[in-house]
Amino acid sequence: MKTLLGPYGHVSPGDVVSIRFGGVLRHYGVVTTRGTVISNSRKHEGVTEQSLDDFADGRSIRVHRNGDADHPIAAEARARRSLGASYRLAGSNCGDFVGHVHRRKPTVTQVGRASLMALGDLISQSLRR
Repeated sequence: MKTLLGPYGHVSPGDVVSIRFGGVLRHYGVVTTRGTVISNSRKHEGVTEQSLDDFADGRSIRVHRNGDADHPIAAEARARRSLGASYRLAGSNCGDFVGHVHRRKPTVTQVGRASLMALGDLISQSLRR
């Protein structure tokens, strides 16, 4: 697989990249074969594709290798199918997106959050009746 070299160092398709924002928080995205980044962003109101420079927005990029994750082409295909999907802080944020793209198992926190959201939906539906 092709490795791109630029001001951000070596990045390969399927790599997870992140930038710092809000002091200690990080925004995550996935590098594509085109050298762009696909991420789920509140700023862009959902899943979007942008250049590495636009993704970085003047900040330094940290490269997290995809390790033993799924094949990068398959990961990119999953990311592309999500283009235009909505952003939600709980359940559909950049971390959830990267996990989905690389088919990582949900964390305990993600499972708990999803369970609470489902319970909330059930309660609100029963109150409407």
